[in-house]
Amino acid sequence: MGSMNLILCAAAAAALDICALVLILASYSERRSERKAWSKISADMELADQNRSYALECDEILIGRHASADIRLPDMSVSRYHAMLNVTDGKWTITDIGSKSGIYVNGVHVQHVRLYDNDIITLGNRRLIFRKRRERN
Repeated sequence: MGSMNLILCAAAAAALDICALVLILASYSERRSERKAWSKISADMELADQNRSYALECDEILIGRHASADIRLPDMSVSRYHAMLNVTDGKWTITDIGSKSGIYVNGVHVQHVRLYDNDIITLGNRRLIFRKRRERN
């Protein structure tokens, strides 16, 4: 009877290992498909200045000086809540949300505009480049 219990325990442990492996493989597959879907939605874009780059990893991004902004630009020439970035099907837009100094895209004052690769966005004294995300090595 003792050897039968040992065999049942070993079979149960093997079944649990197989279930865990299946879950791990399924989650890996789901994660890859989600990355592909987000890549299609976002077009893998980022904002960059001379010091750093900001990954655009959600469909609505608040830019401003306030600590709650998704992209915080600690510069007094930038309004607390300056601009909103939005993406739909790979098309990014930027909207002025009541800033004092406005938004300039490629030197043109705008209220709301679609963005394209390598557009230069000026918010106050800050210049940001909207560009395809660089691969990290």
